[in-house]
Amino acid sequence: MEDKKRFLLNSALLYQKIIEQTDNNCLRKFLAFKIIINAMSFEDVVDDRKFTAIREVRDIFLAHKQNNQFSKAFNSSELVKSKNIDQLIAFMTGHLADQTNIKYFEELTDAEKLLKIENLAKQTLKLFEAKFYNGFRVSNNFLCTGENQIKEASSNNLSGCFYRYNSSKELSILANFFINNLSIDLNYPNALRNFKIDYIFHAVNMKDCIFKDIYNRYSIDGLYEVIDELGIGNITVLQELLTNPIFQSKYIEMRHIRNQIAGHMNRMEPLNDLFKLVDDFDIGTAYDFVSKLDKAVYDTAYTHFAIRPHYDSFSMKIENTDIIAISGLKNSDY
Repeated sequence: MEDKKRFLLNSALLYQKIIEQTDNNCLRKFLAFKIIINAMSFEDVVDDRKFTAIREVRDIFLAHKQNNQFSKAFNSSELVKSKNIDQLIAFMTGHLADQTNIKYFEELTDAEKLLKIENLAKQTLKLFEAKFYNGFRVSNNFLCTGENQIKEASSNNLSGCFYRYNSSKELSILANFFINNLSIDLNYPNALRNFKIDYIFHAVNMKDCIFKDIYNRYSIDGLYEVIDELGIGNITVLQELLTNPIFQSKYIEMRHIRNQIAGHMNRMEPLNDLFKLVDDFDIGTAYDFVSKLDKAVYDTAYTHFAIRPHYDSFSMKIENTDIIAISGLKNSDY
């Protein structure tokens, strides 16, 4: 079990280094979510749940039922801050049996590799920021959007589906940016493995935001169930995807990986066997899975005027600055 604890902590420490390579508060919080995921898995491994409020941030991405606070626009942005992230890392560190050999990822212990991955991360985050965060944007990613900015976002089941979906979609794109760059140089195996884990995690959640996870009693309705109940739009394309055996088999495979080492940590299986699940998985099939899912969501959204704006609001750029009057709603610092 100690090796799993050290893996979760080292992954968190690696992401902490990557966070230092950008001054964009949203990107910092996106990366910090990985540390939250690991800390919650760590809590479960050591049977010591202390950070119950922060656990809800993870549960949103798992499409779990939320408390009443979420219906009023769950203010997770205020929880994903450096002071809380530092506490999570201190918690994990404090539970290690050996306090003298905490770091073991070569990306953390080798000074040359650490410098190189810091530079790579800086350039990767700069590219992501230029593509998705230049100019004035409307973002409905709850990790960086404050409570007073998103009153509509979770006010009903339809907007709530897209609120979660677009959040995971954005983080999956960020993971993809890193995978593409890390795949060029195989000297950073731990970093690449972790971003693969991230992509799988968000691919599964994107699907669970569209189709209710029938295997989990805590799951809430997805877009498919919501618009079917509302009687709006056309769900034919989603129905076809739901009955596609190849699509479903890939979901089951990724969901298994998610439950073993991404959203949770399997206590029984050897860590190297869990690594093999990730390393042997063809990330290209995950890209294809997400592409097919997003195309189906796009086609469905454009069948009704009430659905379309929710899809189109993903990182929406505002060209006319004359309509901007939101100076008091700046995203809070990490």
